[in-house]
Amino acid sequence: MKTILVPIDGSKAAERALEVALDLAAQRKAQVKLLHVLLRDKEPEELLRLPNLLLAGRDLTDELKRLAQRPPKERSAAEMMADPGAPNRPVSAAILHRIGAHLLKNASAHAAKRHIPAEALDVADGPVAPTITATALAVHAETIVMGSRGLRLIEALGFGSASLEVC
Repeated sequence: MKTILVPIDGSKAAERALEVALDLAAQRKAQVKLLHVLLRDKEPEELLRLPNLLLAGRDLTDELKRLAQRPPKERSAAEMMADPGAPNRPVSAAILHRIGAHLLKNASAHAAKRHIPAEALDVADGPVAPTITATALAVHAETIVMGSRGLRLIEALGFGSASLEVC
């Protein structure tokens, strides 16, 4: 095992997966690649619960709070069926990129504290599972270590989790 890909989404499960990946990397002398796929399906309230988000900037958290207070976007039944995970209060790509960069920076710093080199890849955008799979192929990762549940446990029970779709 030479390369381990670790998708980071800010969830507790992702934090635990990072620990496992760092342990593996230390044992196997493998390199760690950190990936974040934009959290396009998250509501502002969910994003505000991310750990240490205030460190990403007060303006960012203020904008998320403002978005959380907006009325929900009206969606037709067809729109809901076509994309059941779409948020009712979408967050801009610019804010999502800042959040992703923040999460990758925190994960890199954690790896550095453990003296394990970890490369933060560019923030990715796209469907989560296919993006993780494509990235794993692109970086020649032999192993993907990721949490089994993201930020929405209830959704994972009903719709599955990206970890079930990654192949």
